[in-house]
Amino acid sequence: MQVGIAEFLEKVGKLKKTEQKIEALRVNDSYPLRVILQAAYDPNVKWLLPEGTPPYKPNEALDQEGVLIREARMLTYFVEGFHPNLAQTKRELMFIQLLEAVAPKDAELLCTIKDKKNIKGITLQHVTEALPGLIPNV
Repeated sequence: MQVGIAEFLEKVGKLKKTEQKIEALRVNDSYPLRVILQAAYDPNVKWLLPEGTPPYKPNEALDQEGVLIREARMLTYFVEGFHPNLAQTKRELMFIQLLEAVAPKDAELLCTIKDKKNIKGITLQHVTEALPGLIPNV
């Protein structure tokens, strides 16, 4: 069974020492992890979705943790600078479809980062030290 991004970040957030958190992020560096952390902590990333949790039905299927890892590239549809001709209603519908496809914890994580709320136990400092250059101008 694959560990999902939300599950991994939850484990990192529970680590006691800053050095452990930084090392865990550094060792597990991947494109999907970078996309999620940049979307969460980079002030230049502007979400084109309304604040709050949209109405969606959480996925009840087992073992869906790999879906967000595979679909991380889809996040470009929901942020400023990509796909400018996409209708807002279509964008919001696509986001709801993504939330319904991923594991429930990953859906909660997406709603958290969309609203620019910090991931519990992980700070901007952890991200910038673990992955230098990911967040520009910090």
